[in-house]
Amino acid sequence: MKTVGLGGVSFYDTPYTYDFGGGNSVTFTTVDKGFSFAPAGVSTGGSTQIASLGAPFYDPAQPTSYFSNRGGTIGPDTLAQYVGYSAPAAIAYSISDSIIGLRFDLGQGYQYGYAQIAGSTLQGFRFETTPGLGVNIAAVPEPASWALLISGFGIIGLAMRRRRVAAVTA
Repeated sequence: MKTVGLGGVSFYDTPYTYDFGGGNSVTFTTVDKGFSFAPAGVSTGGSTQIASLGAPFYDPAQPTSYFSNRGGTIGPDTLAQYVGYSAPAAIAYSISDSIIGLRFDLGQGYQYGYAQIAGSTLQGFRFETTPGLGVNIAAVPEPASWALLISGFGIIGLAMRRRRVAAVTA
């Protein structure tokens, strides 16, 4: 597994290209800059492909994004088709923190990974160095989930304390 942290590289004004090796690359750019919430765009080089949705949703297929805090896997079992894009293709719903599924072949079989973007900022890449294996997306609990978990622990602690006090007085 390889993680490439970029710490928030902007591709709003200047496209950003990452080379996986062997001529396999992915380029992020901003499309339709005149629009106030301009979507990210992606193009690929070599054997690199993007997880995309096709028919019956889109014809031709369009790159798709995944919520980064929901967890899951990008790999051979991902419910999407992988498509290469020679020209920048808009990524739907890429304004918020998103995961873009990737696959590329360095000669031993497909390697899977993802890029994490937020609007026109690239946070980094994570990809599996062993061909054929998927990459897990770490789920981040939402604040409401944390609040529910902490409240539950508090209620359990209170119930245990009340039970102890009741046993001593009896």
